[in-house]
Amino acid sequence: MVRTRLMAAPSRGRVRWMNVMRTGVLHLLLLSACLGQDPEDWQYEECKLSRSGPPATIVAIDEESPNGTLLVENMQINGVAEGPDRTISLSLRDNHDFWVILDPATQALYLNSTGRVLDRDPPSYIQSIVVQVQCTNELIGTVILHEVRIVVRDRNDNAPHFQQPRYYVAISELTPVGTTIFSGFSGNNGATDIDDGPNGQIEYTIQYNPKDPTANRTFDIPLTLFGSVVLRERLNYEEITRYLVIIQANDRAPSQSDRRTATTTLTVDVLDGDDLGPMFLPCTLVGNTRDCSPITYLASVLELTEPNKTNPLNVTPPIQAVDQDRNIQPPSERPGILYSILIGKPASYAEYFSLNRTTAELMLLKPIDRELYRRFDLVIKVHS
Repeated sequence: MVRTRLMAAPSRGRVRWMNVMRTGVLHLLLLSACLGQDPEDWQYEECKLSRSGPPATIVAIDEESPNGTLLVENMQINGVAEGPDRTISLSLRDNHDFWVILDPATQALYLNSTGRVLDRDPPSYIQSIVVQVQCTNELIGTVILHEVRIVVRDRNDNAPHFQQPRYYVAISELTPVGTTIFSGFSGNNGATDIDDGPNGQIEYTIQYNPKDPTANRTFDIPLTLFGSVVLRERLNYEEITRYLVIIQANDRAPSQSDRRTATTTLTVDVLDGDDLGPMFLPCTLVGNTRDCSPITYLASVLELTEPNKTNPLNVTPPIQAVDQDRNIQPPSERPGILYSILIGKPASYAEYFSLNRTTAELMLLKPIDRELYRRFDLVIKVHS
């Protein structure tokens, strides 16, 4: 009987343990309730961004984009901006010149370019637009500003422009091949392009000129970014005295088909150089060459005539020579013509004749006895 009663009635110590267990469970449940979120905390999340990433919204559009271009499809701001369940209100701040339009219902931003052009180039210089989207939490009255930065990308909408209507240089025909004969496109004297980046970088090339078909092979621009013109072939003043070189400037837009160009004319005048010798007049050319046929000058002298009665001798045609480089500039650098008797027959000719070095007048030195000499053959030399 005693054993039976002990099993039916729990000891006082066990009852105490069970109460402790119940109390512990109760405390645990209360702690869990304290750590949970307050159902009213959601109202503090209104006006915050639902997306991750940087706080500012950054987008890019091309310059000259049409009016109404979508800038931001959705700002991703927590809350409802319109309707009976509205929890936030949205507006724009710092919207200078009103380039941006906000649709609060969809949280979308659009470009407003009515009656104007979004131009990155001068004189507008609009490279970016920055606005603030102001969000007011209608539940608790707090305000959050969200920055939107709109980067305006450059379009290749401008062609290069040469600073001068035409360019000019004069060079000697004796200029060595490989010489830089023109560097006048350096600095701001050449072509400029107001576009940005590669769209505004200039390179130069020589184009074929149907009116001067030899120009593009006579000159070259080996370094296209600098535009210096180099002589490729020897010049000859007697053949060509002027070249009309067509210079093309193009920008360096990434797409070849989008590149824009401009052209100008570089006039190259060739100056006469001292590269040809004198020639006797009159000159009769030999075939298709520049060589003159030999000329025979004739003079008659009466035998035993005193020199003072016949000098200077009458020579037909008059002995005359000119330098073939007739236009050497300045005139003071033109070489003079000098005459002399190179050789003659008979060998005693020098006793009877002399030739003025500058006027080419033939002078008799002493009377000639016909019984001794019936003919003299003199070879005249001219040099400069």
